[in-house]
Amino acid sequence: KQWYQRRVAITAGDFRASTIFVGLRFIRETMKLFGVFLVVFYVGASFSKDVHIIIEDVIHQPPYHKTFTAGGNSESAVLEEVMNNAVSAGNMTYDGTRHEKWGLYITTIDGIKADESKFQYWQILHGMDVKNLKPSQYGASSLVPKDNEFVKFFLKHWK
Repeated sequence: KQWYQRRVAITAGDFRASTIFVGLRFIRETMKLFGVFLVVFYVGASFSKDVHIIIEDVIHQPPYHKTFTAGGNSESAVLEEVMNNAVSAGNMTYDGTRHEKWGLYITTIDGIKADESKFQYWQILHGMDVKNLKPSQYGASSLVPKDNEFVKFFLKHWK
């Protein structure tokens, strides 16, 4: 009787151990598949943002107005990166000077130069509603536009 009880206990122990082993193996294989799914999902999903760009100059004649969407930007892209992507896509050109502390100061967009002797500068406005854009507190090197946000470059007098 002791041998039988001991054998049953060993068999039951083996069954529990093999059940646990099979369970752990199933979890491991599922996690491998799930991990692959996550990688495929992450790579397959394009976490990018579109930024709607407006360029406007009403100082010079004839007035200049241009609108386009700069797409495919990373979620963390600052405005300067969005502008670089737009340049690469052939949507715009720009030039500027770089300050060590403050970043890019835009001087020219699409060949239109802000004339400092006439107190002109490119103002950056942004917002989710094109009819209610607000002046940016940040420059092109610091402003992180949201997905589907409007950014307007407006040639303006500061005096």
